Formats: sequence, structure tokens, C-alpha cells
Amino acid sequence: MKNIFGQIKVLLIVGSVAPFIAMAQGTDTLHFQQLEEVIITATRNERTMGSLPMPVTLVQTPMIKTMGSVRLNDVLTEQTGLVVVPQINGQGNGIQIQGLNPDYTLILVDGEPIIGRYTGTLELSRLTVGNIKQVEIVKGPSSSLYGSEALAGVINIITEKPSTNTAKFSMRYGTNNTLDLNTTGGFVGSKWNVSVFANRYSTDGYDLSPQNYGKTVSPFLNYTLGSRVEYKLNNQTILSIGGRYFGENQDYSFDVNNKGNSIRTYGAGKITDWNLNTMLSHRISNRFKLTGRFYVTNYETDSYFKLERNDSLTKQDNYRQWFKRFELVGDYQFAPNHITTFGTGLIDESVVTNRYFGLTERTLQTKYLFIQHEWNPISPLIVIGGIRYDNNSKFGDQFSPKLSVQYEVSSKLVFKSSFGVGFKTPDFRQLYYNFYNAAGGGYNLWGSEIANERISEFQKLGLIQSYSVDLSTIGTLEPERSLSINIGAKAKLSSFLSWDVNLFRNNIDNLIDYLPIALTTSRETIYSFRNIKKVFTQGIETDLGCRLGSNFSVSIGYQLLFAKDQAVVDKVDRGDEYWRDPITLQTQRLKSNEYFGLYNRSRHTGNFKVFYKNAKSGWEGSVRVIYRGKFGVGDVQGNIQGEIIPASDQNDNLILDEYDNFVPGYALVNLSLAKSIQSLRLQIGVDNLLDYTNPIFIPNLPGRLIYGSVSFSLFEKSKNQ
Repeated sequence: MKNIFGQIKVLLIVGSVAPFIAMAQGTDTLHFQQLEEVIITATRNERTMGSLPMPVTLVQTPMIKTMGSVRLNDVLTEQTGLVVVPQINGQGNGIQIQGLNPDYTLILVDGEPIIGRYTGTLELSRLTVGNIKQVEIVKGPSSSLYGSEALAGVINIITEKPSTNTAKFSMRYGTNNTLDLNTTGGFVGSKWNVSVFANRYSTDGYDLSPQNYGKTVSPFLNYTLGSRVEYKLNNQTILSIGGRYFGENQDYSFDVNNKGNSIRTYGAGKITDWNLNTMLSHRISNRFKLTGRFYVTNYETDSYFKLERNDSLTKQDNYRQWFKRFELVGDYQFAPNHITTFGTGLIDESVVTNRYFGLTERTLQTKYLFIQHEWNPISPLIVIGGIRYDNNSKFGDQFSPKLSVQYEVSSKLVFKSSFGVGFKTPDFRQLYYNFYNAAGGGYNLWGSEIANERISEFQKLGLIQSYSVDLSTIGTLEPERSLSINIGAKAKLSSFLSWDVNLFRNNIDNLIDYLPIALTTSRETIYSFRNIKKVFTQGIETDLGCRLGSNFSVSIGYQLLFAKDQAVVDKVDRGDEYWRDPITLQTQRLKSNEYFGLYNRSRHTGNFKVFYKNAKSGWEGSVRVIYRGKFGVGDVQGNIQGEIIPASDQNDNLILDEYDNFVPGYALVNLSLAKSIQSLRLQIGVDNLLDYTNPIFIPNLPGRLIYGSVSFSLFEKSKNQ
């Protein structure tokens, strides 16, 4: 692991002063002194948060309610070390963890994956948080337990399980005619419990560029329905069956910029997403439990686009994805200080879409085995080690080991470290994409499996002007691999002051990226995917939490991030990288401290939060400030409204350095205030109080949002009453 702590001096200096400038990873701000919250995601079985030797953030319902959040992206954007990044093409918002792309984070609901990354990013706003118990965020590779896509980490949404008979309703209305309606119910018997959930979310969208035709985000309406039934067959056996349905309709109208010509278009889109999750758990003895799971989910999109001038159809998109998984997991406690978790499973995935070459069904199958052992040799020491073996029908064998250690020096100081290998197999899009974008001058993007065939077709038609690469290097993709380490500590500085710090390093080999392979006779670029890079991210996450009396808590969070291309670092160190002054046009050698790093990463991010809660009076509120530092934008072609987006690279040296243009840093200020009167709760709030917007580079920020909400319980009765 070359240069694994190349910036270690800087990191340690920052770490030493961080308690005075930072906070909020690994704690629920309202309950940061409680270490006994139960976490499932990190080890695939229930563990208290204080016993986990890896970086974990837990966000529970009380915090989410105080914040006034209604969608998953609202919750995640306020957590230290997580950055919600917009996709410049208008196709949703993804989450960065420790500077790694959204593709590398696995999103789960009750331990089962959410699918639908047809543009590469899972749209976080699809997921409502109205029926959740908590959000668990595990940082670092979790491929040893969860397989591909868990290279950066795992985010698991745990839904509420009823313990009493309940029926609750909530409504939130705000700016842009945004309406969120939420209903939950829970019913409990002597051997069973049932939960039901329904959510309706609609908005008129918003327009950050009124000079253009159409809106930045078009109006849409979606529904989420969910239910789970749990039945206790006997004292040893529990059967659980759950399901979820999501449907969305959206209308579009926007300009397409095609070679300087502005063309007005309109259209509509539909998304459906459903899943069925069945689980049977049987405790064979006090030491041994087996759990069998069957999970199936389907994601579909349909959309069309027409020219406004004559109603002619210009584009039609459809996408169908299936994911099925059979899994058997066992937990065996050999002794009080030895617990083993093991499992095996089969995954079957398939996709059919007109965005891929041909309309044939593309399939992948994965068989896997994993084992994890938790050892507590002495009271202060916890060791968790595990390994997973995956056999993919296209990419063969993958092994993913992981080791985590925690040592409790005293009740006030705990050290943690984790080391792991993660992997991500190329997805369907990177293999079979066959996409043409007319906006911004036009370009083609082809998957690696079909690029050579498409090139041959263009050659026969005389459409190729020149090549950018040796075509023999196109056509084979290897899985991406990561080698990651986290080293941290948690200190209870006093009865009211707590501090967490975590140093991290992620090395990624065989990074898949797209790059130009040819130029057409009409001067349109053809792109394809290749394993071309070795990159690393490293830095520090730190948080400081303070409870002021019984009603106030304050937290400060900060992340320092270095995310760079290793080949560029080596080139700069050799003195072979240059930058050009745009005024004098003189070329100068680039220094190592002048290379900024990867695009769309901020060196500095942070948050400051104040929460107030008075259970006696029923008042609660919050002030939250979220900061993101400057970042660069790479090779992009145009946004959803057809505007040309200038890349940050002003030197034409194809890297991001200190002499390029950056998107400036910004801060969001969010406020909330709530009053509870018995079963009634009233809340008002303002997100983005300062009304910060950046229509071109940050289209997911709609400006100032003002809202009000009301919630109440129709009844809440214990099953024993």
C-alpha cells in the first residue's frame, strides 16, 4: 500500500486540533452519550454500537423528526463524511462516502438491496423515511458480508417494527407546492404483528434558470406502499413476509442544445419499483440459529420525448431490471466469547432496455459463501474477522477478507481499527450501454462488450475520422478492487463531552472510467469504458459532541479529504506534469501541492448542529449548518436543459490543479421548530435559509424551502390493555 499515510503528518496535526473545530460521525446527536443502541448492518447480526470496531453512524427517528426530513437524501446530506452529489446530467443524486463515487455504496432496506441504477446512480429521493426506525451507515468496504457494490460502505434503512397497536398520520406542505402525506399502522397479537405504511409525495418542481424553457426539476408525483407480517410459529421459529411498492409519474419540458440549435421538447416518465422479502428464522438451540431468506425485486422505467413544434417522437426509453436472491445464514456461539456467522446464497440479475445494445435480456448470476468470527479474548479486546467468496458467471472468483479490532483502554477511551478488501464487478451499463446524447454537440457512449462491434459498423459506413486509443485495449473489463484501512478512537472527555476521530485510506485498482476512443466524421466523440486508473482517497473524519444541560446538544463535524489519481501523483513527483498560464501562455512544471485531485470532491466538508428538546414542555428545535468546500467539474456535455457546462480544466492538461476554475464552496442553514401536545405534533422549518443556488453545477439545490407539518396518533394502545 504505497504512500498509505503520505499525508499522515497533516492528518495527525488536524486530528489534534479537531476537537475544537469538528464533529458528528458515529453518533446520534440527540443521544451521543448512549453507546448501547443496536446495530445490525456492520456484522449482519445485532450488536450494540459500542462493541463495533469499525466506523459506524447511527441516525435514529428522534433526530430525523426534529430535522423535519422526509426523504433519504435529506437525512444523509447532514452526516459527517457523507456528501450528496448531484449528477450533472439531471439523473438524480448519489452519495459519496470517504470520497468514493456513489456507485460504490450499497443501499439496503431491512438488509435487502435497492436496485435501479440505470444511469449509474441510485436516486436517493426515491426512499421515504416516514416509517423507519433508524438509518445505519457503515463506512469502509463491506464486501466480506455483502458482496459487490459495498466497496465504499453500506447504508441500511431499518423500518419500524410495531410493539403496540398504533395508527399515525402526518402531513407536510411547503415551497413549490410540495406535499408529503404519511400513514403508518401497527397491530400486535399474542403470536403475530403487522405493520402497514403508505406515503404520497408530490411537487411542482422548481426552476433555477427561468431564461430557459422548462424547469430544472419537473413536476412529479410518487407513492410508496409497504407492509410486513411477522408470525411466531413456536418459541423457536418466526416467519416474516414483507413487501414494498414505489410508483412515480413525472412530466418533462426542456431545451435540447444540438450543435448550437435550441430545440424545445416535452415528455413524460414513469417508474415502478416493488419487492417481496420472505424470511424464516429457526433457533435450533440456545447457541445455534438458522435464517433462510428469499428476496425478489423489480425496477422499471418508461419515458418518451417529443418535439414541441410537431409532436414527433424523438426518443423513447425503457428499462427492466430483476434481482432475485436466495440466502441461508447461520449464527453459532461456540462459547460466550466466540460467535460465528456464516452463510451461502445465489443471486440472479437480469436487465432488458433499449439503452443497451440489442433488446435481448442480459443476465448475471453470482454464487457466494461467507464466514465471520467474533472473538472477545479478554474483556477490553474485540476482534472480528471474515472472508467472502463470490463466483460470478462472467467475472469468475472474488475473495474479500476483512479484519476489525477494538481495544477499550478504559471506560473513557476506545481505539478502533478495520482493514478490508472490497470489490465491484462491472455493471450492465458499463458492459452493454449503447447511448447517444444529442445535447452539447452530441456524443456516443458504448459499453465495453459492444464497443468493437459498433466501431466496425461505423467503419463500414465511413463515419470514423480518427481513433484516440489502440482498439485492442477495448472490450474487456475487470472488477474494481479496493484495499482500505480505518484507524480511530472514541473518547469521553467528560460527562458531557464526547469526541470521535477516524483516519482512513482507500486504494482502488482497476477503476472503471469512460474515455474517448474515436471521433466521427461529424466531429462527435465516441466514449467507452476501460480499467484505466489507480486512485486513492485518504483523510480524517472527526466529531465533537457536547450536551449542555438536559435539553441542549451541540455537535461539530469535519472531514478533510485527499482524493487523487495515483498515476498523476507519480507524474507530478517525476516533474513530468505541467500547467499553462492562460494569460501569458507560459508553461510551468506543476508542484505536488498544486495538484488538487479528482473531480467532484471537496477537500473540506463539515457541519455544525444545535438541537433542543424539552420533553416536559413539548418544545423541540434545531439549527444545522452544512458546509461543502470548493470542487472541480470534469468532462461533461450538458445538463437536462441543454446548457453547456464549462469544465474546470483551464490548462488543457486534463487534470484538476490549483490554477483551474472551481465551483465555490457554500453553506446551507436549516432550521426547525416543533411543539407536541399529547398525540398532536406541529412543526415549521426552513431549509437553505440563505437561499443559496447554483443552477449549472448544483441543480439539486432548489433554493429556500419553507414548510409546515402536522402529525398525530389516532390511537396507541398496548396489546396488554
